[in-house]
Amino acid sequence: MGFQSAGLTAAAAAHLFNREAKVAVVERRTYATYHPCGLPFAIGGEVRDIHQLVEFAPKISGVNLLLGTEAKFIDTKAKTLEVQDLKTLKKSKITYDKLILATGSLALKSPIPGVDLENVFTIQTIKDGEDILVALPRAKKVVVIGAGPIGVEVAWALVRRGLEVTLVEMQPSVLPGMLDPDMSDVVVDSLTKSGIKTICSRKVREIRGEGSVDSVVIDGENIPADIVIMAVGVKPDVELAARAGLRLGPTNAIAVDEHLRTSDPDIFAAGDCAEARCLITNRPVLSQLATTAIRMGKVAGINAAGGDEKFEGVLNTVVTSTCGLEIASTGLTANAAKSSAIDIVATRVRTMSKPHYFPGAEPIFVKLVASGEERKVIGGQIIGDGAAERANLLALAIKQGMTVDELSRIEYCYTPPVSDSIEPIVIAAEALLRRM
Repeated sequence: MGFQSAGLTAAAAAHLFNREAKVAVVERRTYATYHPCGLPFAIGGEVRDIHQLVEFAPKISGVNLLLGTEAKFIDTKAKTLEVQDLKTLKKSKITYDKLILATGSLALKSPIPGVDLENVFTIQTIKDGEDILVALPRAKKVVVIGAGPIGVEVAWALVRRGLEVTLVEMQPSVLPGMLDPDMSDVVVDSLTKSGIKTICSRKVREIRGEGSVDSVVIDGENIPADIVIMAVGVKPDVELAARAGLRLGPTNAIAVDEHLRTSDPDIFAAGDCAEARCLITNRPVLSQLATTAIRMGKVAGINAAGGDEKFEGVLNTVVTSTCGLEIASTGLTANAAKSSAIDIVATRVRTMSKPHYFPGAEPIFVKLVASGEERKVIGGQIIGDGAAERANLLALAIKQGMTVDELSRIEYCYTPPVSDSIEPIVIAAEALLRRM
């Protein structure tokens, strides 16, 4: 049940693996899936119509789509799912042999005084995006709370629409889950040059207003605001699983094994609602990314249909784009590695995306993190053109257990319009070897 990235993929994978299986999909929305990562770009106008983010599922033989239907209760002994048609309010029960939970996540709304005032928005659903777009024509000043990927993207989107934007992050640096502070500084510099006031290491204490928001109090400073956007992350939607008595893990997501089975062997979980395993620390982590949801959905769908696939784990490879910068990371940051008591060596280099003489050459920053004893690459951060592709390459290198020595010897291509004569990752690897 659930028809986000994980649910949609699981249904298709189950059907493709076992054509004889009868697959039913329960989804509370009246459409199959949507793309929440596209919301900042719809708000910024790059996606002209926000409803382009919505996708209606094609009819698939052997798959029964129950849209506009909410799952209410799982009876694990009787192996039934109680559902309710949200239009007629009629309740019924569906019998299952195997059940997949892909209930996704819910937007976090910090318990700040004034959080329920008018024009205080979260940003996760299509309705969130629609409400923000309706409020924008009457707004001049916006405060975005949370400087993760969605926060920095929506801040840039609003500045491009001519609004005065303040971005607030309680952590010491922006994109704290992706970047170490020395890399984050590059992003903050770009945000500042683009006209976004960025405040780190300070907490929002109160949102003020009479009915509608008019200011935000940040450690004593009062910042005027016509709109506040809460981009402080999401939490796993596990209410249905918890009511069914399924075990939750230390991350408060649904605990699963390597086959994505829950504590009930006939129920699987995938996507934002399920725990993943970090490939480096071997510990449970949240990996609330569409790419992880798709990978998990494939494994859960095949296994629910009788297969024997394993979900290896995650490196949380992620990319974002703001102020014309492409920013990507994979594996552990230096800070995260130290928090896990891993002895590391790390270095950061600045080079060029193309030869200096070629039009369009821009700076590119690469940071590599390696384990001190084994010399294995365990993390990478890239800012600049081609960041996503380089993060993908580093993710492969980490999964294959590549050492810094081996990374420094990779073969690469070169032509002035596309890349410089020495690959930036190789430059970073050679710098890391010198430090070692």
